[in-house]
Formats: sequence, structure tokens, C-alpha cells
Amino acid sequence: MAVELGPADAGSRAVVRVAEQVTLRLPENPTTGYRWQPEFDESVLRLVEDRYEGAEFPRGAGGQRLWIFEPLRPGPASVKLAQRRSWESGPLSMEYAVELDIQPSD
Repeated sequence: MAVELGPADAGSRAVVRVAEQVTLRLPENPTTGYRWQPEFDESVLRLVEDRYEGAEFPRGAGGQRLWIFEPLRPGPASVKLAQRRSWESGPLSMEYAVELDIQPSD
């Protein structure tokens, strides 16, 4: 069983099992330069996939950034994302965080 998380889940806690895929989708418009940058503990979560999904037309239209994580071991885990332009050091555009409570697999 897979767990799907999105903008409405910001600040929440989700219960998942080891090896159960966790999919996270957030709106993104990379043509503006603002891109989500994830931060997570690689000893607890493995990033399986990171891709942008968006329409080709009209040009410059936004879409969604998709990440698929796989929990590696039981315990707590955090996924934090910051939306920023890579060349700027100023304040973040947006932040997102979710806590995971990873349970052993059946």
C-alpha cells in the first residue's frame, strides 16, 4: 500500500511501513527559478524518484514536483522542503514539512 501526501498534509504526521512507498506532490513552476529542495535523513529514507510533471503548453505554466520515498527502517523521520532560487540567499518562498512514523513491515 502506498501513502500519498500533498499540500494539505503540511505539518501533519503520517504512519507508514518499512518498504511502503511514500509519494509527495507539491505545486512547482520551475520557469520562475523557484524549485523545491528536499531535506531528509538518507539513513532512514531512500529517494526512489524525483520528477517534475507539467503541461507543455502554455509555456511557463506550472505543474507538480513528485518525490517517491521508501522508508528503510522503523522509527521517526522528517521530510522538509524549501522552495527557493538556487542563486539567491534571501528568504525562502515557501516551506513544507511532514513527519513520518515508520512502522515495521508485516
